[in-house]
Amino acid sequence: MKRKCYLPKSYEELKGLSPKELRFYWNAFYTSPLRCVKAKLRPLWYAIQCELGRCQLQEKYVTRLDRYASNPDKYIEHAHKKRYALVAGTILTKTYKGRTYQVTVKGGNAYEWEGKIYPNLTALAEKIVRAHVSGPKFFGLTGKKYAQN
Repeated sequence: MKRKCYLPKSYEELKGLSPKELRFYWNAFYTSPLRCVKAKLRPLWYAIQCELGRCQLQEKYVTRLDRYASNPDKYIEHAHKKRYALVAGTILTKTYKGRTYQVTVKGGNAYEWEGKIYPNLTALAEKIVRAHVSGPKFFGLTGKKYAQN
């Protein structure tokens, strides 16, 4: 931050500021011009948190935060998107250490193995392997063949 001034203590307080006050805070932290005030709230709040916590937010992360702030729903959806589509009733078969495992897809977030329901393939694969492993990779669901449309 270039100048000393009062900093909002909460995101709600920051959102309640006038556009003129927001521009003041933006100019105190960043050299790039402020175009859309409301879209810049999240990067500005990160900068304020860093200042209050005495850490440094590098300017290169502002671009990434701008991208997220412009359409956060798109990035949240992308972060949690499954890369495979399985129909309920599908049976996944995997041979591991000489033993064959058969898993039945029950629905969106339910997989059955040996009478127990697991919330995702990773939890199930970790139970089988007894170590951290990616469920989709373990069951071979990582190629274009399984991509969701």
